[in-house]
Amino acid sequence: MPLVTITTGRARRCRAMAKHSRQQCWNVAAHGMPVCRMHGARPASTVKRGADHPNYRHGEETQQQKSVRSHELLECRRLEDQMHALGMTTLPRTRGRKPNGSSDS
Repeated sequence: MPLVTITTGRARRCRAMAKHSRQQCWNVAAHGMPVCRMHGARPASTVKRGADHPNYRHGEETQQQKSVRSHELLECRRLEDQMHALGMTTLPRTRGRKPNGSSDS
């Protein structure tokens, strides 16, 4: 028995569309899927869900907690600036991204 093809009209065609040419993909859609294997058809068992997914947002930190942490880091930055201005330390300043806000008191 020959494989089903688009040309014989016995198979569903992939629904994916090219952005540039606006033409529909000519591949055969995967069994039970609207698209072909080249456009993302895969068994549902292989799709990562919840905490296993790379884009998972845990929600363990609220906006208020982020704001409190930012203000505390800003205060540490101000103290560090004052220590350098008064000559209390000769160590290099802390590395990394600085908190939002002005370092002037």
